[in-house]
Amino acid sequence: MGDASTSAAPATPTSTLICLEDGNDLFLDDDSPAGGLADSRLAADDGLLLLDRDDEYVALMLSKEGAGAGAGACGEELDEWTKAARAVCVDWIVKTNARFLFSGKTAYVAVTYLDRFLAQRRVDRGKEWALQLLSVACLSLAAKVEEHRVPRLPEFRPDEYDFDSASILRMELLVLGTLKWQMIAGTPFPYLSCFASRFRHDERRAIVLRAVKCIFASIKVMSSVEYQPSTMALASILVARGGREGTGTAPSLEEELKAILGSSWQQLHTVSP
Repeated sequence: MGDASTSAAPATPTSTLICLEDGNDLFLDDDSPAGGLADSRLAADDGLLLLDRDDEYVALMLSKEGAGAGAGACGEELDEWTKAARAVCVDWIVKTNARFLFSGKTAYVAVTYLDRFLAQRRVDRGKEWALQLLSVACLSLAAKVEEHRVPRLPEFRPDEYDFDSASILRMELLVLGTLKWQMIAGTPFPYLSCFASRFRHDERRAIVLRAVKCIFASIKVMSSVEYQPSTMALASILVARGGREGTGTAPSLEEELKAILGSSWQQLHTVSP
Protein backbone atom coordinates (compact mmCIF):
# COMPACT_ATOMS: atom_id res chain seq x y z
CA MET A 1 0.00 0.00 0.00
CA GLY A 2 1.19 3.49 -0.65
CA ASP A 3 0.15 7.01 0.26
CA ALA A 4 -2.08 8.79 -2.22
CA SER A 5 -2.30 12.52 -2.65
CA THR A 6 -5.69 13.91 -1.81
CA SER A 7 -7.70 16.71 -3.32
CA ALA A 8 -10.97 18.30 -2.34
CA ALA A 9 -14.07 16.96 -4.07
CA PRO A 10 -15.61 19.44 -6.49
CA ALA A 11 -18.64 21.35 -5.31
CA THR A 12 -21.74 19.35 -6.22
CA PRO A 13 -25.38 20.29 -5.53
CA THR A 14 -27.68 17.93 -3.70
CA SER A 15 -29.65 17.32 -6.86
CA THR A 16 -26.75 15.47 -8.50
CA LEU A 17 -27.00 12.77 -5.87
CA ILE A 18 -30.64 12.04 -6.66
CA CYS A 19 -30.63 8.81 -8.60
CA LEU A 20 -30.80 8.60 -12.37
CA GLU A 21 -34.24 8.46 -13.98
CA ASP A 22 -36.78 7.80 -11.21
CA GLY A 23 -34.36 6.13 -8.79
CA ASN A 24 -36.02 2.72 -8.97
CA ASP A 25 -32.71 1.11 -9.90
CA LEU A 26 -31.47 1.76 -6.36
CA PHE A 27 -34.19 -0.18 -4.60
CA LEU A 28 -32.84 -3.69 -4.45
CA ASP A 29 -35.17 -6.55 -5.22
CA ASP A 30 -34.76 -9.33 -2.68
CA ASP A 31 -34.96 -11.86 -5.51
CA SER A 32 -32.26 -10.20 -7.60
CA PRO A 33 -28.56 -11.15 -7.46
CA ALA A 34 -27.75 -7.71 -6.06
CA GLY A 35 -30.35 -7.98 -3.32
CA GLY A 36 -30.87 -10.72 -0.79
CA LEU A 37 -31.54 -11.13 2.88
CA ALA A 38 -28.55 -9.03 3.93
CA ASP A 39 -29.84 -5.95 2.13
CA SER A 40 -33.39 -6.52 3.36
CA ARG A 41 -32.26 -6.82 6.96
CA LEU A 42 -30.26 -3.61 6.75
CA ALA A 43 -33.22 -1.72 5.36
CA ALA A 44 -35.59 -3.07 8.01
CA ASP A 45 -33.25 -2.39 10.95
CA ASP A 46 -35.54 -0.70 13.48
CA GLY A 47 -32.57 1.20 14.84
CA LEU A 48 -32.46 3.11 11.55
CA LEU A 49 -36.22 3.73 11.43
CA LEU A 50 -36.68 5.91 14.50
CA LEU A 51 -39.47 8.40 13.93
CA ASP A 52 -39.05 10.77 16.89
CA ARG A 53 -36.29 13.15 15.77
CA ASP A 54 -37.07 16.88 15.87
CA ASP A 55 -35.80 19.97 14.10
CA GLU A 56 -33.56 21.03 16.98
CA TYR A 57 -31.80 17.67 16.91
CA VAL A 58 -31.18 17.98 13.17
CA ALA A 59 -29.98 21.57 13.55
CA LEU A 60 -27.47 20.39 16.16
CA MET A 61 -26.21 17.64 13.86
CA LEU A 62 -25.86 20.07 10.97
CA SER A 63 -23.83 22.44 13.13
CA LYS A 64 -21.35 19.64 13.86
CA GLU A 65 -21.36 18.00 10.45
CA GLY A 66 -18.71 20.17 8.84
CA ALA A 67 -16.21 19.13 11.50
CA GLY A 68 -17.01 15.44 11.16
CA ALA A 69 -14.38 12.89 10.19
CA GLY A 70 -14.10 12.26 6.49
CA ALA A 71 -17.50 13.18 5.12
CA GLY A 72 -17.68 15.56 2.22
CA ALA A 73 -14.08 15.09 1.11
CA CYS A 74 -12.59 12.39 -1.11
CA GLY A 75 -9.10 11.78 -2.35
CA GLU A 76 -8.21 10.94 -5.93
CA GLU A 77 -10.81 9.03 -7.88
CA LEU A 78 -10.25 5.31 -7.54
CA ASP A 79 -9.02 3.37 -10.55
CA GLU A 80 -11.31 0.78 -12.12
CA TRP A 81 -9.60 -2.17 -10.45
CA THR A 82 -9.94 -0.61 -7.01
CA LYS A 83 -13.58 0.32 -7.66
CA ALA A 84 -14.40 -3.27 -8.60
CA ALA A 85 -12.50 -4.70 -5.63
CA ARG A 86 -14.13 -2.17 -3.31
CA ALA A 87 -17.59 -3.26 -4.49
CA VAL A 88 -16.74 -6.85 -3.54
CA CYS A 89 -15.54 -5.68 -0.13
CA VAL A 90 -18.66 -3.62 0.55
CA ASP A 91 -20.81 -6.60 -0.38
CA TRP A 92 -18.80 -8.75 2.05
CA ILE A 93 -19.20 -6.16 4.82
CA VAL A 94 -22.98 -6.02 4.34
CA LYS A 95 -23.40 -9.80 4.28
CA THR A 96 -21.08 -10.42 7.23
CA ASN A 97 -22.75 -7.63 9.18
CA ALA A 98 -26.09 -9.41 8.66
CA ARG A 99 -24.60 -12.78 9.65
CA PHE A 100 -23.49 -11.34 13.00
CA LEU A 101 -26.86 -9.59 13.44
CA PHE A 102 -25.09 -6.25 13.79
CA SER A 103 -27.03 -3.02 13.35
CA GLY A 104 -27.27 -1.38 9.94
CA LYS A 105 -25.30 1.56 11.31
CA THR A 106 -22.33 -0.74 11.98
CA ALA A 107 -22.19 -1.76 8.32
CA TYR A 108 -22.37 1.86 7.18
CA VAL A 109 -19.64 2.94 9.61
CA ALA A 110 -17.40 0.08 8.43
CA VAL A 111 -17.80 1.25 4.82
CA THR A 112 -16.93 4.82 5.82
CA TYR A 113 -13.72 3.54 7.44
CA LEU A 114 -12.92 1.68 4.22
CA ASP A 115 -13.57 4.74 2.05
CA ARG A 116 -11.66 7.14 4.29
CA PHE A 117 -8.70 4.77 4.21
CA LEU A 118 -8.80 4.45 0.42
CA ALA A 119 -8.97 8.24 0.11
CA GLN A 120 -5.54 8.42 1.74
CA ARG A 121 -3.77 5.19 0.79
CA ARG A 122 -3.79 2.89 -2.22
CA VAL A 123 -3.79 -0.88 -2.46
CA ASP A 124 -1.59 -2.24 -5.23
CA ARG A 125 -3.43 -3.66 -8.22
CA GLY A 126 -3.96 -7.40 -7.96
CA LYS A 127 -3.74 -7.54 -4.18
CA GLU A 128 -7.35 -8.46 -3.54
CA TRP A 129 -6.29 -10.15 -0.33
CA ALA A 130 -5.06 -6.82 1.07
CA LEU A 131 -8.39 -5.12 0.39
CA GLN A 132 -10.24 -8.05 1.93
CA LEU A 133 -8.02 -7.86 5.02
CA LEU A 134 -8.75 -4.13 5.14
CA SER A 135 -12.49 -4.89 5.02
CA VAL A 136 -12.18 -7.33 7.90
CA ALA A 137 -10.35 -4.73 9.97
CA CYS A 138 -12.89 -2.03 9.16
CA LEU A 139 -15.87 -4.18 10.14
CA SER A 140 -14.13 -5.35 13.31
CA LEU A 141 -13.35 -1.76 14.32
CA ALA A 142 -16.88 -0.59 13.51
CA ALA A 143 -18.29 -3.39 15.65
CA LYS A 144 -16.05 -2.35 18.55
CA VAL A 145 -17.40 1.19 18.28
CA GLU A 146 -21.09 0.41 17.68
CA GLU A 147 -21.92 -3.04 19.10
CA HIS A 148 -22.34 -4.36 22.64
CA ARG A 149 -20.88 -7.75 21.77
CA VAL A 150 -18.00 -8.19 19.35
CA PRO A 151 -17.04 -11.63 17.95
CA ARG A 152 -13.49 -12.90 18.23
CA LEU A 153 -11.24 -11.86 15.35
CA PRO A 154 -11.05 -15.36 13.79
CA GLU A 155 -14.84 -15.26 13.35
CA PHE A 156 -14.48 -12.34 10.93
CA ARG A 157 -12.30 -14.30 8.51
CA PRO A 158 -13.78 -14.65 5.01
CA ASP A 159 -13.96 -18.12 3.52
CA GLU A 160 -11.51 -17.28 0.74
CA TYR A 161 -8.64 -16.22 3.02
CA ASP A 162 -7.05 -17.61 6.16
CA PHE A 163 -6.09 -14.39 7.95
CA ASP A 164 -4.67 -14.93 11.42
CA SER A 165 -5.57 -12.69 14.34
CA ALA A 166 -2.17 -10.99 14.33
CA SER A 167 -2.62 -9.92 10.69
CA ILE A 168 -6.07 -8.53 11.41
CA LEU A 169 -4.77 -6.64 14.45
CA ARG A 170 -1.91 -5.13 12.43
CA MET A 171 -4.38 -3.97 9.80
CA GLU A 172 -6.62 -2.51 12.49
CA LEU A 173 -3.66 -0.47 13.76
CA LEU A 174 -2.88 0.70 10.22
CA VAL A 175 -6.50 1.81 9.80
CA LEU A 176 -6.50 3.58 13.16
CA GLY A 177 -3.28 5.39 12.31
CA THR A 178 -4.43 6.36 8.82
CA LEU A 179 -7.72 7.71 10.17
CA LYS A 180 -5.86 9.43 13.04
CA TRP A 181 -8.01 7.53 15.54
CA GLN A 182 -11.06 9.56 14.52
CA MET A 183 -13.54 6.70 14.63
CA ILE A 184 -16.83 8.45 15.43
CA ALA A 185 -18.52 8.58 12.04
CA GLY A 186 -21.55 10.62 11.07
CA THR A 187 -24.27 8.75 9.18
CA PRO A 188 -27.37 9.81 7.20
CA PHE A 189 -29.78 7.80 9.34
CA PRO A 190 -30.57 10.29 12.15
CA TYR A 191 -31.72 12.80 9.53
CA LEU A 192 -34.18 10.50 7.81
CA SER A 193 -37.03 10.50 10.29
CA CYS A 194 -36.99 14.28 10.66
CA PHE A 195 -37.13 14.74 6.90
CA ALA A 196 -39.88 12.12 6.65
CA SER A 197 -41.91 13.83 9.38
CA ARG A 198 -42.96 16.38 6.75
CA PHE A 199 -44.98 13.67 5.03
CA ARG A 200 -48.22 11.94 6.02
CA HIS A 201 -47.97 9.90 9.22
CA ASP A 202 -49.14 6.69 7.56
CA GLU A 203 -46.40 6.79 4.92
CA ARG A 204 -43.39 7.89 6.98
CA ARG A 205 -42.06 4.47 7.97
CA ALA A 206 -42.25 3.15 4.41
CA ILE A 207 -40.46 6.25 3.11
CA VAL A 208 -37.66 5.92 5.66
CA LEU A 209 -37.28 2.20 4.91
CA ARG A 210 -36.97 2.89 1.19
CA ALA A 211 -34.51 5.71 1.88
CA VAL A 212 -32.33 3.35 3.94
CA LYS A 213 -32.30 0.88 1.05
CA CYS A 214 -31.36 3.70 -1.29
CA ILE A 215 -28.45 4.73 0.94
CA PHE A 216 -27.01 1.22 1.13
CA ALA A 217 -27.46 0.69 -2.59
CA SER A 218 -25.68 4.00 -3.22
CA ILE A 219 -22.59 3.22 -1.16
CA LYS A 220 -22.10 0.01 -3.09
CA VAL A 221 -21.30 2.05 -6.20
CA MET A 222 -19.93 5.33 -4.79
CA SER A 223 -17.80 6.45 -1.89
CA SER A 224 -19.70 6.88 1.35
CA VAL A 225 -17.65 9.99 2.16
CA GLU A 226 -18.16 11.81 -1.14
CA TYR A 227 -21.14 13.70 0.28
CA GLN A 228 -22.10 14.95 3.71
CA PRO A 229 -24.48 12.59 5.60
CA SER A 230 -27.28 15.18 5.48
CA THR A 231 -26.98 15.39 1.70
CA MET A 232 -27.14 11.60 1.40
CA ALA A 233 -30.21 11.52 3.64
CA LEU A 234 -32.06 14.26 1.81
CA ALA A 235 -31.45 12.86 -1.67
CA SER A 236 -32.51 9.40 -0.50
CA ILE A 237 -35.70 10.70 1.10
CA LEU A 238 -36.66 12.53 -2.09
CA VAL A 239 -36.11 9.42 -4.17
CA ALA A 240 -37.92 7.23 -1.63
CA ARG A 241 -41.11 9.26 -1.88
CA GLY A 242 -40.92 9.59 -5.65
CA GLY A 243 -39.90 13.22 -5.28
CA ARG A 244 -38.59 13.49 -8.81
CA GLU A 245 -42.01 13.28 -10.37
CA GLY A 246 -42.83 16.73 -11.68
CA THR A 247 -39.58 18.19 -10.32
CA GLY A 248 -37.38 18.05 -13.36
CA THR A 249 -36.03 21.58 -13.07
CA ALA A 250 -33.50 22.85 -10.57
CA PRO A 251 -35.75 25.68 -9.25
CA SER A 252 -38.67 23.34 -8.53
CA LEU A 253 -36.34 20.84 -6.84
CA GLU A 254 -34.92 23.61 -4.66
CA GLU A 255 -38.42 24.69 -3.64
CA GLU A 256 -39.22 21.11 -2.67
CA LEU A 257 -36.10 20.88 -0.52
CA LYS A 258 -36.97 24.16 1.19
CA ALA A 259 -40.49 22.92 1.92
CA ILE A 260 -39.13 19.75 3.49
CA LEU A 261 -36.44 21.40 5.61
CA GLY A 262 -38.17 24.60 6.63
CA SER A 263 -35.86 26.78 8.74
CA SER A 264 -33.01 24.25 8.46
CA TRP A 265 -32.77 24.69 4.67
CA GLN A 266 -30.15 27.44 4.76
CA GLN A 267 -28.01 25.49 7.21
CA LEU A 268 -28.09 22.36 5.06
CA HIS A 269 -27.48 24.38 1.90
CA THR A 270 -24.33 25.77 3.55
CA VAL A 271 -22.79 22.49 4.72
CA SER A 272 -23.61 20.36 1.68
CA PRO A 273 -20.73 19.87 -0.76
